[in-house]
Amino acid sequence: MVKIKRLRVLVSIALSLVMVGALAGCGTQNQQGTKAGASSTPTTLTTYGLLANKPFTGQTIRILLPNANQYNAIQARTSEFTNLTGIKVDYIYVPYGNLLQKITTEGVANTGYYDVVNYQDSWGPSLKNYLQPLDSLVARDKVNLSKYPSAYRQGITIDGQTYGIPLRGHTQMLFYRKDIFQKLNLTPPTTWTELENDATTISQKTNTNGIAMYYGKGNDGQNLALWTDYLWSNGGNIFDSQWKPIFNNQQGVQATQRYVDLLLKDKAAAPGSVSFNEYDAFNSVAQGKSAMVMGWWWHYSDLTNPKATAPGVASNIGFVSIPQWQGQGTATYAIDLPLGIMKDSKHQAAAWEYLKWVSNPDLEKNIVMDSLTNTSPSDQHDIVIVQTPNLQDTELNKLSNGFYAIGAKSLASSRIMPQTPQWPQVSDVLSAAISSIASGAPVQATLDQAANSVQTIMQNAGYYK
Repeated sequence: MVKIKRLRVLVSIALSLVMVGALAGCGTQNQQGTKAGASSTPTTLTTYGLLANKPFTGQTIRILLPNANQYNAIQARTSEFTNLTGIKVDYIYVPYGNLLQKITTEGVANTGYYDVVNYQDSWGPSLKNYLQPLDSLVARDKVNLSKYPSAYRQGITIDGQTYGIPLRGHTQMLFYRKDIFQKLNLTPPTTWTELENDATTISQKTNTNGIAMYYGKGNDGQNLALWTDYLWSNGGNIFDSQWKPIFNNQQGVQATQRYVDLLLKDKAAAPGSVSFNEYDAFNSVAQGKSAMVMGWWWHYSDLTNPKATAPGVASNIGFVSIPQWQGQGTATYAIDLPLGIMKDSKHQAAAWEYLKWVSNPDLEKNIVMDSLTNTSPSDQHDIVIVQTPNLQDTELNKLSNGFYAIGAKSLASSRIMPQTPQWPQVSDVLSAAISSIASGAPVQATLDQAANSVQTIMQNAGYYK
């Protein structure tokens, strides 16, 4: 029953965001050196924990970014960083689909061209050989990582070491049509049972589908985002502690059956859900064809944009947390998009200064405040918050009707996908299995087959003795 006031964010994001890199520019060496060692630089700290006396004046760091309004807003404010440090910043933007390949290619080539990268958390294990561990710097400059939700801290940690600082992240929410719920005297669901009942009632009593789901194969494993919400909330998991697949056990089968029953049994999901991707599902709600949808919170700005929705939709979008498995609790998927420093960067120390500045809470809050109050250019509007104090900020929640408080609640029970270099292969197997099940394939047999394939992937990677 909530709605962000005056928010018309034109967020341009693809479901899983990535890296920060750089442009050509020549930095100058100084007596401090350019490697970001724990004791190679003075430790007198000033604003935002930046080093005193501008020891890296004249250096230029190169940053590669995907297209996102948040990054436009950061770039527009970078003069503050240059004034404080004497460090110049060059930004390069590339399509999201090219980012992983770009960072991998540069890492293998060891060119030192990129100083900072913005990678997706699930890519971290395969990229860590190209990234500089940050633990010594975090300790030296007393950077407070506890200000980030647990899921985001998990996303920057690989094999016990810190490789990034959270910058962009997304939690999931359930979006619903307030007018339809009021007409049918329904309340927003808090459990999967309530969701099923509400969706069925809406489908039977209106000309609107109860919910839009996205079971389609491919699209970077988008159909796994909600599947894991069901799996984890039922006490299931993808792997056990020995990296053996267990998603085909009793909890996994029960969760998967329930996940697809909205379409196959209850007939409450939009018929197109069998092949929908995430964008199709949200568009179904935007065009007034479905009453509910679950997914990343950034979609809210699109659903509440009158220019992008059918008449009567934008003013009637509410949001709540993802439902829970009754008696079991809730556990939802979150995605983290941290900044890391390339191991072969020639300006690691200057890059570390940038990470401290760009992650300061004032910058994050100001970008969102300017978006909520419509005081910045539209291509700088963004709703993303990753720091808990800002999620709990009274001023931001007053302007957004509690949007960030709901986000904080969701993040409190959020998890990330398994941190393994084999995840892309595993994800492909699971995504195909879920798509087949949504098309009518038997749950147990299909999950068993998928588990065998995943075990082979992990065995070939040397996970089992």
